Amino acid sequence: MSDARTVDAEVALDATPHWRVRPAGPADLPGVARALAGLLAELGGAVPAEPDLEAAAAQVLDDRGLGCLIVADAAEDGLVGVLAAGWQHAIHVPGRYCILQDLWTSPSWRGRGVGAALVSELLEIMRAERVDRVEVGLPSQAFAGLQATEAFYRSVGFATLGPRMRRVLP
Repeated sequence: MSDARTVDAEVALDATPHWRVRPAGPADLPGVARALAGLLAELGGAVPAEPDLEAAAAQVLDDRGLGCLIVADAAEDGLVGVLAAGWQHAIHVPGRYCILQDLWTSPSWRGRGVGAALVSELLEIMRAERVDRVEVGLPSQAFAGLQATEAFYRSVGFATLGPRMRRVLP
């Protein structure tokens, strides 16, 4: 994983604070849980309890074989972005590939390059892990921001793969 990177937000004439992308650490877990709860609520999905989200994120920090957790933080605003990704193994790929599971940027920080910087860091981690494919599932058709979400992923190099389906066991 690369070292933390400081990025200047491109905003004319205001004193926007610097922000940086870095690997998440144990101290970030409460903020990660809040961010993911916010993401799930925005998507209209069920929102697990924040302690459960913290525990799941802690497992990723404790076992790098599961995936990676990356954050963007701004000195004055705390966490302004979170990316969680998991390593998968498939015969059809063949080998390991990455699933970008969660990507959240604080609403007040959207459009400043935070999401793109998080994805860029993920790609660097994938290179180090010798993983050359990443997939992401888009929100449901009912999500109001679907077109913007799809446009974002296209802007960072993703191509349409097709719809996904899911079944949750009772």
